[in-house]
Amino acid sequence: MDIKILFLILVPLGTAFLIPLIDLINAKLRRFFVLLGIILESYLIITIITNNFQRLKDGDFFLQYYLGGWHPPLGITLAMDGLSLLFVVITALSLLLIVIYSIGYIGHHEGKYYVLYFLIAAASMGSLLTADLFNIYVFIEMLTITSGALIGFKRNKEASAAAIKYLIYNVLAGLLFFLGVLIVYFNLGTLNMAAVSQDFASLESGIQLFISAIFLTSILIKMGIFPFLFWLPKSYDSAPSPVTAVLSGILSKVYLYIFIRVFWTVIGFDTIMALNLNILLLDIALFSSFLGHVFALQSNNIKRLLGYSSIGHIGMITAVILLNTEAGFYGGILHIISHMFMKAGLFVACGYLLQYTRSHAYRDFKGVGLRNKSVFIAFIALLLSMIGMPPLLGFASKWYVLMAFLEARSYFGAFIVIFGSLTAVIYYLRYIAKGFEEIKLTEDDLKEEVFSRPLLSVLYREKIVSFITYAYTAIIIGFGLGFRFFDLPLKMAIDSIINVERYIELVLGG
Repeated sequence: MDIKILFLILVPLGTAFLIPLIDLINAKLRRFFVLLGIILESYLIITIITNNFQRLKDGDFFLQYYLGGWHPPLGITLAMDGLSLLFVVITALSLLLIVIYSIGYIGHHEGKYYVLYFLIAAASMGSLLTADLFNIYVFIEMLTITSGALIGFKRNKEASAAAIKYLIYNVLAGLLFFLGVLIVYFNLGTLNMAAVSQDFASLESGIQLFISAIFLTSILIKMGIFPFLFWLPKSYDSAPSPVTAVLSGILSKVYLYIFIRVFWTVIGFDTIMALNLNILLLDIALFSSFLGHVFALQSNNIKRLLGYSSIGHIGMITAVILLNTEAGFYGGILHIISHMFMKAGLFVACGYLLQYTRSHAYRDFKGVGLRNKSVFIAFIALLLSMIGMPPLLGFASKWYVLMAFLEARSYFGAFIVIFGSLTAVIYYLRYIAKGFEEIKLTEDDLKEEVFSRPLLSVLYREKIVSFITYAYTAIIIGFGLGFRFFDLPLKMAIDSIINVERYIELVLGG
């Protein structure tokens, strides 16, 4: 047993609960404590990797921890294999960058914001590490409540409406997931994912179909896949930029992980094929991707555009994974990594640039690129990576996705990849051109601008926010040039998806 994987959940959870106490002692210590919490989380991950580096190279990495010493299938088990390790690493890195960005961006109610943020961090880690279906439900409900509160963080009418809509959809998804958990327990007498996986094929086909449909509907709502996509763009528009970076950059990837874990590890993709659900799911995901890009093309709001773009990319990722081939897994997971950093980087860049605008509307984006050219150039680089421009990371991941579709002779999937890139050229270039347009400000405009951008009232805040934008851009460029760095972790993750028997053996017998 390795207790470090338990502390990956306890450290952010403990940080969240201690922040109010730190505020009572000395509010100025809050930021130091917040940084300490996220750095300790990063340190734990680094020690896990360094202590198990040889096992990682040999391909036999696996860690687990039994809560209370109770072994499965009775007790609650935390497990970390190649797939969950990869998601933990990229999630922790993005959490670190967004925390630093938030120090420069969040002004009012910082204490409440960080409490919610670290609860999201704890729930994300819990979702990635638990080997128990009920605890996945607990953690996704925790994600729903905390992220809903952050969407309504601005406390205005628009943000409150977006938060309510978000909560309605996601609470419904959580209830469906809970119903699926109950049916599994009543039929199999266990919620340990390995034990369920071992016995799921013994259920009647009608029960298998019902359980699969319930879990599928729940997760599709969470991911914003057609026909459950209309709550997502408004949530992105209304929330503060670091919150949208979390929603698009982190939460959507956690739900993709849950999708993979439930339908490959627990239910089993052979069962999905036997129930004739795989082709239907593939077509739905591709159609969702198509709609996301079409809606982005007609959007006149930059944050909603990025939200619709996320729908397009998540649909494409879901579809390529559903090919159930090694090439599909490689391209899909590489694009998960790529999209996490591209989209989080775009939202943090928007947080900086939109301080110069009266609204998020296209017409008000005029001239923002002339206010801080270096940040806008970083913003453009991230957009080009989203389009799939070489040598950026988005090009490498889209290339492997395209090749996976062609290899599987899924020509509609290949068309969606190309269509998404071509439409992205149009809807992103509009904003790039608008950002470089000359604008003459009146005296009233200048007064309103100064009043509406408290971020620049403190110089160090501006430097922090712009630095994180550059950091995301550097990641996209650096890993675009050296994307082969991901070969080993991707192969480990793919092996974890395919080799379900090893997961069952290690969890139940390890």
